[in-house]
This record gives sequence, structure tokens and C-alpha cells, in this order.
Amino acid sequence: GVATMKPAIEGLDKNIILVCYSGKRYAQATTNVLSALGYDMSKVYTLEGGFTAWSEAGKATSAAEVAVVAPAEDVAMQYISVADAAKVLNDDSYVFFDVRKAADSSAATIPGALAYDMDAAKEGDFEAGVATMKPAIEGLDKNIILVCYSGKRYAQATTNVLSALGYDMSKVYTLEGGFTAWSEGIEDVAMQYKTVEEAAALLEDDSYVFFDVRKAADSSAATIPGALAYDMDAAKEGDFNAGIATMLEATKDLDKNIIIVCYSGKRYAQATTNALSALGYDMSKVYTLEGGFTAWSEANK
Repeated sequence: GVATMKPAIEGLDKNIILVCYSGKRYAQATTNVLSALGYDMSKVYTLEGGFTAWSEAGKATSAAEVAVVAPAEDVAMQYISVADAAKVLNDDSYVFFDVRKAADSSAATIPGALAYDMDAAKEGDFEAGVATMKPAIEGLDKNIILVCYSGKRYAQATTNVLSALGYDMSKVYTLEGGFTAWSEGIEDVAMQYKTVEEAAALLEDDSYVFFDVRKAADSSAATIPGALAYDMDAAKEGDFNAGIATMLEATKDLDKNIIIVCYSGKRYAQATTNALSALGYDMSKVYTLEGGFTAWSEANK
């Protein structure tokens, strides 16, 4: 015992807690040795019950951690608008949780959203909600935007679970109006125009890029030299989410002036303008070709 403890306490002046099996014989033997070596015994303690007691306490703690308690009443939700949510799609400090039924989130969701089916939780199965959200937030410290159908029951169930799990609720938002509102998009944004002559003069200007947003079949048949093709037909038909997904990819790391080319400078350009505005693009840099590709073709016959 002396041979073991002597090097263990060399230069040591800390409080020591002895851990043995039950807090008895091994601890007593070690206490005797430390005393004989002249260690300050006011600093020597034995763990009551030893490692056996420690292990039992650990099991109790684990059980307590598993038993996440549902809040007595619904936790207050804070909301984020469609326009504001769209602006943080590329913000790494935010993550979108689509908490609708798996079949619906797999059919269509917000670009980059993570799908966590909270249908059971919405129906009152709190434990199912905990089982879904606990791994979802493990190691996570981002702002969460909850996406449900209308911003109500599925989001509320998820909010309750996140609160019970101890997540920082100042970082949890519900998309106002849910995926329904997201799909409807935002109000039309005012467009600014470039004439055919003005646009033609900018073809070689590297600070400008042309987006041909007509149907893929039409832009592939004929387009403005150097224009990039982004089919916005679905967006023009009212699918805001499709437009967002297309423009999100198109504007990644982009900081140029954009000239939008559609058929006549109206509906396709408007849908594209709306998507770019929703994504937070600098709208002072977004133009629509006046008269669209029709006017361009007429001028360049």
C-alpha cells in the first residue's frame, strides 16, 4: 500500500476522495496508508457506499433524463414571416424542421429543410415527439424554424417537446401560415427595367448576368448570348417553392446585376423578381428586359 500511495501523493496537496467497492475495506486500507505517510487527513474522504452507490445513483439519473415531462400547458410560440424565413435560407445559423407527415414533406418541402414527422405528437403522443426531436437537436445550437401545414397544431406539438427537452426557446420559430403560406408566396414586388438597347450594351459587362427564365424548351431553342437558363414556369404558375428552389441555386455566391429575360417582361419575370426579393437579393441589382425575348428578337432580326 505504501509503495502504491507514496508516488500517488508526491507533490499533491489536494482533497482526495477514495472510491472502492462499498466504502469499506479498500478505503480503510488506503486511509491507513495515507495517514502513515503523513498526508493531511482533513483532506481525505471516502465515497459513501463506494462505486456501487455511485453506479446506482447514475442509473437513477439516466432514468430521470429519459423521463421528459410534458408541459402543463402549451408553450408560447414565436413566429417568422414567409418573407423573413426566405431571407435566412442560406444562413447557416438557421435550420428548417418540416414537421408535417412524412408523405407530405417528401412530396414538397422548403429547400434544405429537414423532415421530422410529428404527426403522432400532434395527436397527443408526447413520448413519440420526444423520440423524434431528441436526436434531431442533439449537439444542435442553431435557430430552428418549424414548418407545418398552417403554423398551428404540428408546430405547437413540436414547440412543446423542444421546450421540455430544454432547447433554447429564444431560437425556436414557427413559420407563420406554415407550408400553405410558403407555397402562396409573397405579394408582387415592383420591377425595374432595361431596354433592349441598354441590355445589349451590357452583354460584355462582367458585372451583369442574364437569366433566361422561360420554359427550358424555349430557352434551349434560342436565347440571348451568354444567358443562363432557369426555367421558372412552375413559379409563374404559382409554385413559389419551386421558384425559390430554382433561384436559391442560381444566386448562390452571386453578387452581380441580373437582367431577367422572359417572353414579354411580365409574368415569368414577376415570379422571378418575387423569388429573388424573398431570398434577400439586392433588388437594386435586378432588372427585367423590357418586352422580354420577344422584343429582343424583334430588335435583332
